[in-house]
Amino acid sequence: MNSRVSAIALYMLLLSACATVPPNKPNPANPIRTVAVLPMTNNTNDVDGPFVLRTLLAARLEGYFYTVKPLEETDLILKDQMGVTLGSQLDMATTAQLCEKLGTDAIILGSLEDFSQKITGIYNNKRVRLRVMLDSCKTGSTIWKNGIGVKRESLADDNMLKKVPGLGSAITAVAVASSVISGLSDKGDAGLPKFRNEEIKTPWQDISEDNSTAELNLLFGIGGKIVNKVAGNHLLSEAGVAVEILLHGDYDDGSDFIPYGTMIPPGPVTLGNTVSK
Repeated sequence: MNSRVSAIALYMLLLSACATVPPNKPNPANPIRTVAVLPMTNNTNDVDGPFVLRTLLAARLEGYFYTVKPLEETDLILKDQMGVTLGSQLDMATTAQLCEKLGTDAIILGSLEDFSQKITGIYNNKRVRLRVMLDSCKTGSTIWKNGIGVKRESLADDNMLKKVPGLGSAITAVAVASSVISGLSDKGDAGLPKFRNEEIKTPWQDISEDNSTAELNLLFGIGGKIVNKVAGNHLLSEAGVAVEILLHGDYDDGSDFIPYGTMIPPGPVTLGNTVSK
């Protein structure tokens, strides 16, 4: 197991132990038991982003009572039997063709739209945005889809403000300008093109530290620092929060759970957590 995978596994352990979202309940009537999480289409300039989001998705799906096909096995089948190594190449295949090769009840397809950070020392901005869909292998139809963008903004701390005369007003001016630019960016990219012929709304959710919940404080605190150090990935915390909101279909604002989408349909109770063919 390489360092990236082990770091993400540690992150998921921290998250599952301290998550504040309501517990999920299995649905024995759901015919979908086994799921394959396919490589994500990468519409960003970050080569690691799709790996991070796909790994997090596969790990969290087990918390929704699905048996997930090992990612390495999925990749091997796609490469050897279909010549597919990248998420963008999946456009050439239908759901039926993918399901025939993978042998699962459903497949998860995703598109990563944003995985970026801007660090200036005065104003910092981190963003993760993705869309995901669950296709049934029996019917070939999309039975669930969701999208989310999370952003976290921060300013220089109080110590710096006190040490440098006039810096506070300068930072305020920079923050205002940056916030305006950030807001314009949000509006400008609110409408994304269809993903595999599906319209998927992908709203932005601000998870800045000054209004984060206890759960987000954990992610951005000691646990997040440990995982980020091990993984060497600058957006692991934001990616984890995005996956939680995406799959659960609501957001904890500190006082209540606010619905914004639809929770992925829980799978039935399973005896194992991996499936092979």
